[in-house]
Amino acid sequence: MKQKKAKGIESLRRRYGYSFVAHWIIGLITFFFIPLIFSIWYSFSDVSLGDTGFILDFIGFENYKVALMEDPEYLNMVRDSVGSMFYSLPMIVSLSLILAVLLNQKYYGRTIMRIIFFLPVIIESSVIVRLLSDPSINAPIFNFSTEGQGFVNYDLIFANLNLPPQITEFLTFFLSNTVALTWGCGVQIILFLAGLQGIPDSLYEVSKIEGANKWDEFWRITVPMLRHVLLLVIIYTMISQFTNSNNTVVSNALSLMKDMQYDMAAAMLWFYFVIVLAVIGLVLVLYNRYCLKKWD
Repeated sequence: MKQKKAKGIESLRRRYGYSFVAHWIIGLITFFFIPLIFSIWYSFSDVSLGDTGFILDFIGFENYKVALMEDPEYLNMVRDSVGSMFYSLPMIVSLSLILAVLLNQKYYGRTIMRIIFFLPVIIESSVIVRLLSDPSINAPIFNFSTEGQGFVNYDLIFANLNLPPQITEFLTFFLSNTVALTWGCGVQIILFLAGLQGIPDSLYEVSKIEGANKWDEFWRITVPMLRHVLLLVIIYTMISQFTNSNNTVVSNALSLMKDMQYDMAAAMLWFYFVIVLAVIGLVLVLYNRYCLKKWD
């Protein structure tokens, strides 16, 4: 009797659980899986608009051939999107970690500073961003040419420093995207803050007794203890950057959709998705091999 009663209670709890997630499952199927299947179908079809709706004629890989072999700009856009990731990813991750470490310190006004750095995440998804379209607002802070719109010109500074071209190019990219990088660090900072607060203070106390400095504590305690959070931040940042509306591939696909070219847009995005998936998989393999195994 007790076993039957226990099974009855478990069955009741299971039904309660299903009832709570039922609306989420319905929404996932309706607004994610069904459009996903249709997008795959569109990429292999010639889509036209008829009297009763869309007319789909299966044409195989013709859309992919047009995108890869006939479109002169598509592969360049994919290359630029993947290439910019190798610049922006380490910058965003390192900047987020540094800001999280600073915001985790004990000082007056710490809560206000945390709110300030998280505000871009809230503002970015609101109507306010659409209002910030004035050229004076969107102008870059740093300007590297006499015809640019930036407030500070660093041409003469870099010329007098006599730096190698590779370092000059890296600094140019970093400084010209400082605001954009800081704008996209809100979620990453929160994730790092949660990880930092989970590190026991006893580890730092022991390191001080052993004579370790702040640099040793950062690389031997802070970073290894954040290894799983760091992996989460890397994946989140890559997905966010690859799917950003400012991305050239994504923006070009959106333009094609506005012109009712759903078939070409679907083909371009699905090929781009395969490339993105391969890049993320490569990063995960390298991170697991050279970081996680070492820190574990």
